[in-house]
Amino acid sequence: MRLIEWLEAFNRKERFFLVGNALGNTNFNLSDEYRTKLHSVLGIHPPQHSFVAMDYHLDWIHAGLFLSSSANQLNNVHENKVPIVTANQEDIDLLVAFEDLGVTHLLMIEAKAATGWTNKQTLSKADRLREMFGEGDGRKKYPGVKPSFCLTSPRPPQLLDSRQWPSWMAPGGKPIWLELEVPPGRRRITRCDQAGKSSASGDFFRVI
Repeated sequence: MRLIEWLEAFNRKERFFLVGNALGNTNFNLSDEYRTKLHSVLGIHPPQHSFVAMDYHLDWIHAGLFLSSSANQLNNVHENKVPIVTANQEDIDLLVAFEDLGVTHLLMIEAKAATGWTNKQTLSKADRLREMFGEGDGRKKYPGVKPSFCLTSPRPPQLLDSRQWPSWMAPGGKPIWLELEVPPGRRRITRCDQAGKSSASGDFFRVI
């Protein structure tokens, strides 16, 4: 099976099927506008029929890469020394995959709307993606696969340290960023004490 076929086979997220059915877009087809935005920051224009998934586990990507090699058979028991399967929930917020001129492109998009990224979180993901794709342009281990990585948020990240990321994740030492449009006027609820001071164990709450 081809890599994209494995990615489709592993895609078992309930929210993917729920959102797709609720919005009448069961294949998660990208809009023309969003495809243009991806092209503007990544230099890649994914086709409308791209494979698209949300909250896609890194385990699934790694296993798909492994099994798409003709040397690895589905029904075998496989060593897990790398490890390929970690059994944790680490994922990619939006995965876009498509084939073009014999290359499978994997666009991995991480989103934050109200909070910021932490260096601990992003470095953990960067280390895992380095295991899969290596350094350089990310094509040494799987020459037929080209990975790309992008952050999307209302404002560019300010304090994120990407110096230890693979170079393909941060070309020129800087992560690729795409603006995420979030409607204004969004509020949040926080627990607090009676005086309104934020408190994780407060018996009161207020709206900010």
